[in-house]
Amino acid sequence: MTTAPALTEKQEGEGTVPTNPTWSRGEKWLLRAGIASGTGVGTLGLASSYRALEKKAAAPIAAGGWNWGGQAWMLPVGVDLGILTFSVVNLLLIKAERPLGWVKWVPRILTIVTIVLNWQTGATLEGKLGHAALAALWVVLSEIAGHLYAAHIGRLKGRREMERIRLARWLHHPISSARINRLMKTWEIPSYTDALERDRQRMVYRSTLRQDYGRLWRFKSSEAKLQPLRLLGYGMTLEEALGEPGRQETAEELRTQQRDLQRAAARVQKVEAESQVRVKELEAEAAKVRAAGNLKAAKAEADAAASVAVQQAEADLQVRQAEAEAQIKRVTAEAQAKVKELQDEELAREAERARQHEKTQLAWEAERNRLQQQKAVEERATAVEARREEIEAEARAAADTAEERRREQEATAAEEKAKQEAAEARRQAVEAALKADEARVKKAEAEARAQALEKQAATDAAAAEAARLKAAQDQMKAAEAEAEARLSPVERDARKVADMIRAEGLDAVTLARIESTLGVSMGTASGRRKRALEILRETGDLPTQRLNGHDLARA
Repeated sequence: MTTAPALTEKQEGEGTVPTNPTWSRGEKWLLRAGIASGTGVGTLGLASSYRALEKKAAAPIAAGGWNWGGQAWMLPVGVDLGILTFSVVNLLLIKAERPLGWVKWVPRILTIVTIVLNWQTGATLEGKLGHAALAALWVVLSEIAGHLYAAHIGRLKGRREMERIRLARWLHHPISSARINRLMKTWEIPSYTDALERDRQRMVYRSTLRQDYGRLWRFKSSEAKLQPLRLLGYGMTLEEALGEPGRQETAEELRTQQRDLQRAAARVQKVEAESQVRVKELEAEAAKVRAAGNLKAAKAEADAAASVAVQQAEADLQVRQAEAEAQIKRVTAEAQAKVKELQDEELAREAERARQHEKTQLAWEAERNRLQQQKAVEERATAVEARREEIEAEARAAADTAEERRREQEATAAEEKAKQEAAEARRQAVEAALKADEARVKKAEAEARAQALEKQAATDAAAAEAARLKAAQDQMKAAEAEAEARLSPVERDARKVADMIRAEGLDAVTLARIESTLGVSMGTASGRRKRALEILRETGDLPTQRLNGHDLARA
């Protein structure tokens, strides 16, 4: 069982270096067979070319030859050996990493010469094609072998061959394919996939700028926005292009720090040099003092004052040397402290930049959340206002419907009452006529019975009338309860206040009482009272009393 050849790769830094391909057993046999058959075909082509060219070169000019005579063998050997030699030289130059571009054209030109010469050796068209084809086979096999060896050398050197763009993409997208090919060749990007991804990132970034700034994005975009797009044209990825300003800023900060450190070091060196000069001066002065003391001691050995002066001078010298050493230490400590201070300031600036960046990010997040919350609150307020208006409209419609229904019920009750009264009158007239007839038959008995019937009829009529009135009141109460059930809490409170005003009068129903009765605030109680007055005005029950010098009937 054979498997397809696989190309193993090992990671080295950021790129990948291909190693030698692995071959299966069947593929190795196929490779050996191809090499053997190719060697045979090349040998036949070489032999055919050699014999044909030698024969043609040895023939005299009169016979259609080239008149090389005894040197005819040099022509095929020289041409074929030149092809082989310059092919090997080209491979050796590649191996030595000293390639010459023109060397590879020498075997190609000799190949063309070989094919033309073999074409001339044929007597017929078929013969010409046969000789040229056999010579071309030899040359093609040598070119393939050279290409394989060059690829092997490149693999050993760790070089990656420049990939090519497929012909189908050139046909479908010629402009972008040319741009990708230019990017690969200009910035040495061997991978076509990497170059395609970088071009895709460039197009996506351009689309983002156009979405943000419109069609004139090239003129409206800031320089900071356009810089990554320019850097993408220099072989960078989008991440590298976006991070390049930060890297430049960091490098500039590092350079600034380096300059500060160099200045501090120069100041330290200057202070050290000045300290050394001062020490030398003090040493020279001490030597001078010692020389003077020695002179004085030589001149007046017996003079004790000279000895004292010398001792005093030496003490002064020691004091000055101690002061100089202390000054050197102080200056060195100040320089080190200054360097430490510069480093601390740089760390503080770095922390401040990070804090400012984080603060800006948090502020942006907070602003975005605030805008989203504000938008949500506005939407909820709009929905609540719409719902409130809808509820008020429904309440007004329900109140109007209840009012119309109450009026219809009142009219129906009045009409029913009139009909009942008329029926009662007719019934009483009939009963009166019957009683008159019976009275004529039995006057005494009829009179007594008529009186009893009249009393009973009056009692029944009163009971029926009371029942009808009660039924009408129950219907009115049911209608009012139904209307009140459809009213909003505000409307129910207002109607309750209106009932209190009807029952007790306007002066008795104060804002304080409304506030305590309904359990609302003073402002809400004022609104309920105002709505109650509107209801009383609509029903015509508003009392014409004055409050604070104004006629409430016109309020």
